[in-house]
Amino acid sequence: MQCIIDLIDGTICEALAIIESDPRGLFIYNFPKRQKMSSISMTSSAFTDTVVVSGEDDPSTTNHYTGGLGISADSVSSGLARKMLTIGDFEYSNAIADIRDFVSRWELSPDTKCVVISNPIRHEVPKKGTILFVDAHFSRPTPRCPNPLAVAKVRFIISVSKILLKHYPVMITYRFEGYNTLYYGLGERCLNSFTFQRFYIDTILHTKLTFFAAISECRHGTIEKPKHNIKPKNTKKPGY
Repeated sequence: MQCIIDLIDGTICEALAIIESDPRGLFIYNFPKRQKMSSISMTSSAFTDTVVVSGEDDPSTTNHYTGGLGISADSVSSGLARKMLTIGDFEYSNAIADIRDFVSRWELSPDTKCVVISNPIRHEVPKKGTILFVDAHFSRPTPRCPNPLAVAKVRFIISVSKILLKHYPVMITYRFEGYNTLYYGLGERCLNSFTFQRFYIDTILHTKLTFFAAISECRHGTIEKPKHNIKPKNTKKPGY
């Protein structure tokens, strides 16, 4: 009898240790409750173009919440009108498709473009599961500058738990470049909004454009006061 009690106590202690080691709820979380669909959840942004390419970047993670990534429209508020992305049936390509659809709903500034980039980096977390990454790059190209230097990056973190049951949805979180706040794509911490993302994207782009403009002015001056610091190509050294 004592052996059984010790086994139960050991199992409970191990479970508590795992739960306490995941305060952000990336691998252990409640199944999302069914709620009414938000009126904005089925409306795509009219001015955000999204494509998918392959790419690579550095990993990063850390706490806040947004509407229904990887969940069907009937499963959670602001959910995507797609089949639930579950742990048992998880495929990376489907996660990219869900993120692409999710980002297309963000109500961003006009002419904002987005590229969703696959990221080959992955982390195996002992006893918990796997972390994968997808990146989204936002820019505002113009006819004069079709490849703008200023790009706002958003890192999506996909956490595939091996603790939860296979029918649970995969947890997807994201954060904006230069900010530590972690937003959740589903669950009880999820923010039912597609508008606040515009502030982050615009702020990042404005900051970078201001920085690049300052560098350009330092090197070349302005239109009113240009700097003549370009040396002529055919300069001859004085003879002796």
